[in-house]
Amino acid sequence: MIITVDVGNTNIVIGFIDKGKVINVLRIVTDSGRTSDEYKLLISEFMREEKIEKIFIDDFVISSVVPPLMPIFRTVSKKLIEKDAIIVSFDMNLGIKFDVDEPSFTGTDRICNMFEAAYMFPDENACVVDFGTATSFTVITKDRRFVGGPISIGILTAQADLFRKTSQLPRIELAKPLSAIGNNTIEELQSGIVIGFGGLVDRLIESIEEELGEPVRVIATGGISHIMEGVSRKIEIYDKLLTLKGAYHIYEYVKKL
Repeated sequence: MIITVDVGNTNIVIGFIDKGKVINVLRIVTDSGRTSDEYKLLISEFMREEKIEKIFIDDFVISSVVPPLMPIFRTVSKKLIEKDAIIVSFDMNLGIKFDVDEPSFTGTDRICNMFEAAYMFPDENACVVDFGTATSFTVITKDRRFVGGPISIGILTAQADLFRKTSQLPRIELAKPLSAIGNNTIEELQSGIVIGFGGLVDRLIESIEEELGEPVRVIATGGISHIMEGVSRKIEIYDKLLTLKGAYHIYEYVKKL
């Protein structure tokens, strides 16, 4: 079994993966002020509750887009399993060409996503839409080239900004609305946010396909990706754990080199 850690700007998702299967997941709020001891304690307590024995953990894999937390989780690995962590980075030998101007600026979450997309669709173009703090599109071609992808504002980020700057609009649960027009303020907000973002996704995917001149398989991930189900016409697969699975398959790949 290995531990994969996906450190995002809003949440840290920690997966316990055995032979390619995600057995358990721990989600915690990202906090750069926490120490390695605090993070180790959170993970250890979770493992104790879930009856996961430390002796069965073979490796610790980190994907982080929060630089201050990288050394923290390196230390967690040393303290928890007494091994150096494996760090996902753009300069790993992954059999993928980074056909972009600044490959070193590619977020490691996108690297995990593109690797998993290529794993799922080895002979097709693919795009991962990650609904996180930002909404990122990661495009990988059928010949394993990462060619970039648009980045837009995140749904929760847009929602929070809207409520912060409009005193009369209520906070709502993000859900698929019953009506596009809306018969009340809540439905109108849900329509504007959810259906609006669904339209954003579909239009950008159409533009990506036009530029490539070929169709693209589309996968959605991120904690709130499920709200797009039945809204976006272009998204085919929804997998909240895609980034963790990508980190695991990267681990498998580099271990064989």
